Amino acid sequence: MSGPAPETERERQLRQLASRFLTWPDPEGPVTTDLIPVGYPDDLPPELVDRTELRFLGSVVRRRAGQMVNAELVFEGPGEPDVAAEGFEAALVGLGWHRVEQPRPPGGGGFESRTLGTTTVLVNQSESAIVFLHARDREDGGSELRVRYDPANAQEMVANMGRGMRHEESVLPRLKPPPGVRFRPEGTGGGGGAWKSDARAQTEMAPMELEAYFAKQLEASGWGRVGGSVDDFFAWSSWLVPAVPPAPEYRGLLLVLAAFPGWRQLSLQAEPVRGGDPRGGGGYAVSRLIG
Repeated sequence: MSGPAPETERERQLRQLASRFLTWPDPEGPVTTDLIPVGYPDDLPPELVDRTELRFLGSVVRRRAGQMVNAELVFEGPGEPDVAAEGFEAALVGLGWHRVEQPRPPGGGGFESRTLGTTTVLVNQSESAIVFLHARDREDGGSELRVRYDPANAQEMVANMGRGMRHEESVLPRLKPPPGVRFRPEGTGGGGGAWKSDARAQTEMAPMELEAYFAKQLEASGWGRVGGSVDDFFAWSSWLVPAVPPAPEYRGLLLVLAAFPGWRQLSLQAEPVRGGDPRGGGGYAVSRLIG
């Protein structure tokens, strides 16, 4: 009968060093940190075990006076990050957990880097524990999912989220760049009905190819293409954004410009339709929305 290989002295030293780096000062008392390669802490709730098909890498557990403060599990594998997080979330919801809606930052949506990822928050029925699901793209392809379990501060965290300031929400969907493209989001903002997101991409992809890549994401978000045009240096497309009551219907514009060799400038904009024919009589003034 085989079992795990015994830990060498070098491995023990590396694990202890990593644990020290992962430990932070705490005003409520000393916190210890333990790394568990390909393993779970014994006191982790069973509903958090084996809830994803991704490969399990291991966990880290932090304790104060012997009691668990939090534990974090790390998984990786093929597929999209959102799909990995949604699958884990669905498993917990089926066991009685429920999602906690977080206050969104001003704006939101638009062009995003693949490396930042998204976070989903869930709380159990008694609101005595909270789970954070953070999913992101890996640079070499596939997804990474981190599951953080926090039984010590759940009620305070949920209360703070409920008191968070609510901002006007952007109508722009989240857009991710093609894999392997170096991407620099340059800000998303707006208000009063108008929203804009800009980014730069370091790539030799033609503007037509980039426009088509982001257009698929817009279509998946419910945007409807109206028209557009492309050439060797510039691609644009106009869009109708379906109304979500009480918000009005919006007109959208996606721009891709090859202004400098090896770089592409991108812009996504949306403004409300101000009455009349939502298609503007069949024309579209690109110059009005540029800049």
